[in-house]
Amino acid sequence: MATAHRPGTLRSMVCRHLPSLKGKRLLPFADEFDNAGLHVREPFVVILLCGGPTGNLNDPIPKSLRDAFLKIIEFPALKNADLIQAEEVTSQFDFFDHYTDILIFETDLAQIVELIILFCESEGSVSELAAFAFIQEIYERLFVIVRENDWNQKSFIKLGPLRRIELKVGRDAIHVIADGDIGLRNRDASAVDKNALRDLLDSPLQVRLSKPREPTTFDPSRPGHVIKLIVGLIQEYGALTGPEIMGLLTRFDVHSSPESVRGYLLCAQAVRWIKSVSRGSHDYFVHTGRGEDAATFRMKEGAREKNKMRRRLAIREHWKSVDAARHSAIRVGAGRL
Repeated sequence: MATAHRPGTLRSMVCRHLPSLKGKRLLPFADEFDNAGLHVREPFVVILLCGGPTGNLNDPIPKSLRDAFLKIIEFPALKNADLIQAEEVTSQFDFFDHYTDILIFETDLAQIVELIILFCESEGSVSELAAFAFIQEIYERLFVIVRENDWNQKSFIKLGPLRRIELKVGRDAIHVIADGDIGLRNRDASAVDKNALRDLLDSPLQVRLSKPREPTTFDPSRPGHVIKLIVGLIQEYGALTGPEIMGLLTRFDVHSSPESVRGYLLCAQAVRWIKSVSRGSHDYFVHTGRGEDAATFRMKEGAREKNKMRRRLAIREHWKSVDAARHSAIRVGAGRL
């Protein structure tokens, strides 16, 4: 018969056998990571949506095809994904404190999203398409929706970026829509049938999402891999400052500039993998508590604790005893192990 434990008893039993950790500002186990065999992945699937203007989600009349897409309540192909838009990032964060070039930001962001859905329907989206088609990290993830009229014209769009995407990625990266099939009147989307739009796009999106993505073996030259490693380190320690992240990255042969790391942190916040919490005299980055581990760490031979759960518990107990501000930040984040 199983023995019942009072609340907190099991945690206390485990804590009695945790390794002793010392030093308030030192990062426990930092010198015990083995960077060989490191694997990274996205905690959860994120999709970047680009296209025409958007309005209030409660307004049933769409302003564009992208707006109609956002107003679709149930989308089977996207049921396990988070949708984000670049405009959300530039409006919610001090964007230009992190990036001076929005295209560099979109290139970095593209490497951590599963798919980029681009409705080619406005001057801005045409410009994005032209830029995206020549950046491998982006065009590999593109799913472009284009009107039949635009597809049939021998224009710059058709012969330039769309042709390049077709050659580099495949025809299934481009989806042509006839105005009459969804109720689009020229470029007026106010009468678009959202259910018809969903039915037309659901199956092609499932096909596009099923294609293999980045390898999971860590490559320090890939910004997307570095971003996932950063998230994994934050999950490991519960809360980290920018300088601490910089120091930890060097242990994995990542020597990015402080400016690049600030940008990577913005990308991770943009997809809601982490958030910033200020406590005391420090600004901490904490995990939001959603999804899977972003990094799978291997520990060196002789490491004090190789078991992930026990190691993370030891770290959090350490912060609780020596760093109240950091421990408070972890509780605001999620505190998950």
